[in-house]
Amino acid sequence: LDRQTASSSSSSSYSKSVIKIIRVHQSVQRMATMLLYWNWQPMTCLLVILLATLADGFNLDLRTKLIHRGDRKSMFGYDVAMFKNSANGQAGLLIGAPKAESGQPGVRRGGAVFRCETKDQRCTKIFFDTAGHARALNGSVLLQIDSKSDQWFGATVVSSKKGDAVLACAPRYTYFYSTFDRKEPVGTCYLAQDNFSSFREYAPCRIETRWGYHRLGSCMAGFSAAISDQENKLYIGAPGAWYWQGSLVMQEIGRDDMVKRTSEGPAYLDDTYMGYSMAVGDFKGNSDNHVAVGVPKGNFLTGMVVLFDSNLKVLQNITGHQVGSYFGAALAVGDFNDDGLDDIAIGAPLFIGMENKQLDKSQTEGKYEVGAVYVYFQDKQHHFVKYTTLVGLKEWSRFGHDVAAVGDLNGDSFDDIVIGAPYDGEDRKGAVYVYHGMKDGIKEKFSQVIYARDIDPSLRTFGWSVTGGVDIDNNDYPDVLVGAYSSDRSVLFRTRPVVSVSGFVKILLIWKISFVGFFEQKMLHDFRIIVSLDPKKGISSRARFLESHSVTQLTLDSVPIRKGERWCERRYVYVLDDIRDKLSPITVQVNYSIVDEGYMERQLRPVMDAYIPSMISGEINIQKDCGKDNICIPDLQMTAKLNRESILIGADDRFNVSVVIHNALEDAFEAQFFIVAPVGLDYEGFTRQMPSRPITCSQPKELNNGKNYVIACDVGNPLPKSSTVRFSMQFSTENLDLVMGGISLNLTTNSTNNETERTLVDNEVLLVIPMEVKADFIVTGVSRNESYHYDFNDRRDDFVFDSDAGPVVSHVYEIRNLGPSTLSEMSVDVYWPSYFVDNAKPLLYLIDDIETEGKITCELLQKGHINSEGLIIVPRPEDAIERVFRVKRQEKANSRQRYEEKSDVLKALRNAMALMKQSLGDFGNAFGQMRNVLQRVRLVIDCRLKIASKRISYGINCMEMACSQWQCKIKDFKKDERVLLKVDSRLWLNTLIDEVFYDAMISSLVIAEVTKLPYRHPTIELPLRYAVASTIVNPKDPTRVSRGVPTWLIFVAILAGLTSLILLIMLLWKFGFFKRKRPPRGQALLSKPPEPEYYGYSSYSSAQTPGGYTTYGNPHYEQTLYHLTAPTKVQSSCRACCMHVLMYYICHRVCLRMIAKNEWGSRQV
Repeated sequence: LDRQTASSSSSSSYSKSVIKIIRVHQSVQRMATMLLYWNWQPMTCLLVILLATLADGFNLDLRTKLIHRGDRKSMFGYDVAMFKNSANGQAGLLIGAPKAESGQPGVRRGGAVFRCETKDQRCTKIFFDTAGHARALNGSVLLQIDSKSDQWFGATVVSSKKGDAVLACAPRYTYFYSTFDRKEPVGTCYLAQDNFSSFREYAPCRIETRWGYHRLGSCMAGFSAAISDQENKLYIGAPGAWYWQGSLVMQEIGRDDMVKRTSEGPAYLDDTYMGYSMAVGDFKGNSDNHVAVGVPKGNFLTGMVVLFDSNLKVLQNITGHQVGSYFGAALAVGDFNDDGLDDIAIGAPLFIGMENKQLDKSQTEGKYEVGAVYVYFQDKQHHFVKYTTLVGLKEWSRFGHDVAAVGDLNGDSFDDIVIGAPYDGEDRKGAVYVYHGMKDGIKEKFSQVIYARDIDPSLRTFGWSVTGGVDIDNNDYPDVLVGAYSSDRSVLFRTRPVVSVSGFVKILLIWKISFVGFFEQKMLHDFRIIVSLDPKKGISSRARFLESHSVTQLTLDSVPIRKGERWCERRYVYVLDDIRDKLSPITVQVNYSIVDEGYMERQLRPVMDAYIPSMISGEINIQKDCGKDNICIPDLQMTAKLNRESILIGADDRFNVSVVIHNALEDAFEAQFFIVAPVGLDYEGFTRQMPSRPITCSQPKELNNGKNYVIACDVGNPLPKSSTVRFSMQFSTENLDLVMGGISLNLTTNSTNNETERTLVDNEVLLVIPMEVKADFIVTGVSRNESYHYDFNDRRDDFVFDSDAGPVVSHVYEIRNLGPSTLSEMSVDVYWPSYFVDNAKPLLYLIDDIETEGKITCELLQKGHINSEGLIIVPRPEDAIERVFRVKRQEKANSRQRYEEKSDVLKALRNAMALMKQSLGDFGNAFGQMRNVLQRVRLVIDCRLKIASKRISYGINCMEMACSQWQCKIKDFKKDERVLLKVDSRLWLNTLIDEVFYDAMISSLVIAEVTKLPYRHPTIELPLRYAVASTIVNPKDPTRVSRGVPTWLIFVAILAGLTSLILLIMLLWKFGFFKRKRPPRGQALLSKPPEPEYYGYSSYSSAQTPGGYTTYGNPHYEQTLYHLTAPTKVQSSCRACCMHVLMYYICHRVCLRMIAKNEWGSRQV
């Protein structure tokens, strides 16, 4: 199999090799099964070997393990790390032994870090620090100022991703403060670079003024640590800082002054231990290094993990799930689902496994300190929400004490996890679990477990520390290193290739070549001298070396200087023309050090005196016109104004800010103008107003709060005395998210040379631009079938299909935003007359839910109103809403529609007046028609729905129990956008026929109201609009309306009418109505009779006779004289009474209509 593997891997691809090897393995297994029956004893071993290989299930090879041993009780293996130098490919193991003898003079059990070989058991101590306890003069006495004994150096060991830097820490390092009465564990770390040839100490908590556990005195810096992938930053955990709240320290490598740390929090964060663990990764998708920090007692003892960016800004928190589980005690970062995003594995070693009762039926309570690991997966929005929980199996095992992302162990492109459980196993000596990654996350079943007894029965706390991800033997598979500090040992597991079932790995060796020689110290030493120009300015240095125009630093290597000799060097320097800082002097700094190259490894090297500075400097002053004292004190005066008083949102997008800056006193150097504006307010540029000095402005730069940005303008360097700068800046509100009552602009001007306190009052101006909001929209409605004529013969009893009920009635509504402002949210209510008001019979029978188009969603409150009779809905050709809706959107059309709605009652009144003129016609037929006309008026007027909460009262053809109502929402409704609504129904003809409708109008109603604007404006009243769509129905044969009246009712009506007529005649006869009073014979009177009042209808016209008299007559017979007798008072009263009774009834119905339409106020009613 080994030969087959080698030949296949060299002649074919990896995938083909895997398939081929699996097939060979299967054939061998089948053959072994067959031979088992032929020869039981020898083939049992073969079968057991194959099954054992499969039982292991993974490719961490136990047979080729490599064990390194440390001194007894040195805690060798407390922390482990692996490295592989990217430059030379050299690989090695790093083992921390916190209680080992360091070899430093006077130091006991200071701890050490060992570099162990990868092919044998040799280990070499790395001397990060060779000095003993530090000492300092206290007066004339030399006293010890720190203690390195029992400092636990090596308790934390980490290496960089490239393998070029190693950080080792001593969290129990003790420092004596200046009074010598305080000895506190501040902790310290040492960084090794250049293949362990360069060392540098970083003690971020060793600050003289920060003593005490309430500050940094007990911070134990180095309890955890990490190195950025770019190897430019160190992250050091200090869980004892600030009353043990903990702290995270960021230190730039090589720059002692670039140190950042998290500050003290509120008191409830005491004893939470931030910095207990940490790991670096990319948690924002910007390829930058961020850091995850464990806080195992945070979040009220449930634990948490805080994610910081490279500048220690909090990105997000991941909180624990169980109190006291120590969530965050261990961290590892890797891409476990191969989505290109870093995921986080979080250990909780004190987790109580209640769910493990399923594995142990005798368990009556939770298993204590089982331990768990939570694997959180980063989504595309860079949030950590989804997670998988891996729980230990053995009580007190502390599964998850350490977690390592070890890379892809099995070649499936998914990173894998190794989890240490230092007290697992039947003997509680520890175990290591391997979990495979997969597309959906992490496999919840471990693929391999290695117990301490499988390695060596004497091993204890196996799995206390784990690491991996480095290919030690160059076989393209990462290897795994495990520490067991109680046994002072570490175990290296090589990873077998997946295609090899035998587990043998071909190892490629890289030989290290060393040169050994002798060196004799002389009085002549070589120095390295570095000359820096204006070093504080960095790349913005104001001076250059003349011999090389772009060089600000000159390095002189190997300068030989003998004792007592004087060395001199001359160089020419020039100053740039366009420098900004003209106040501070230009510094020339010279650093010098002994050249460290050329010495043998064990040769005694000279060292610089630590109490004598290794740097000298000088200054070059720039001449200024600042008077005798050479100090310039300016007086900048600024005024600013806007070109408009307010902004109409959506209409007025642009405005200008005019600025005038005047210097009333001495020159102002690096005079600048700043304007702070809200994010979203677009800056379009500036215009210099003449006469004015030249200015330049930068691009907007967002501030830390993320809500504002700043623009900086250089207005003069210097800005001379009595000079003035005038300019204007242009802005646009088109993309501004207006959530405030106005736009605030903060304008400031200053200079490098400060003004006096009394002149600063005019250096800042605050401009506020009020915003005016105008929001309007229109609602229009139309009926697809404006009228329908039905036949009384269409009545049927058995309905099967929806088309049997009647024709389709569709109403369509359009809502359009007229602007200019955007509407964040609108509420729309649609009322539909599904049932007849009087007897709840179907009227407009719903056959489908409402159809919408645009940014609107609707919900029907009465779900059972759709096809409530259970008819079979016949599919109809679908018409798009846009094609159905044909409503003019002009205001004139809207006014005409409202006028037509109001005129319905007037049309009914005209029909009633026409009927009254038929006094001598068919009284019964006229009465029937009058009944239907008034019924239509009642249908329009009486069936009214009052929506008090909507500030509207409108009559529609449905009451509370007869309506179908949709509640709709419109969101982010921009100017000129629109939405469409369409309701389809069937006109239930049986109801119309049974109720005997004549010229009936059936209406639906839509009420729309703005509920939310995208900005707060307390003074605006949110608009409300409504619209009505109506369908008119008529019978084809109106004369058939009265045929439905029973015969007996007709006879009773005739009898009642005759009886009333006889009584009326008798009453009139008694009062002399039928006796005409004539004037005496021979006395003809030509008089002007009063014009009879027929409520506006006159049958007479007037003319002037030749004799001067006025004649009155019929319009068709002018000049004809009538001799009339004035009617009696009783006759006039009776006539007037009859007309008043009739008109009162009609007016009464009109009033009801007017009240329903809310066209009259209460006083008018």
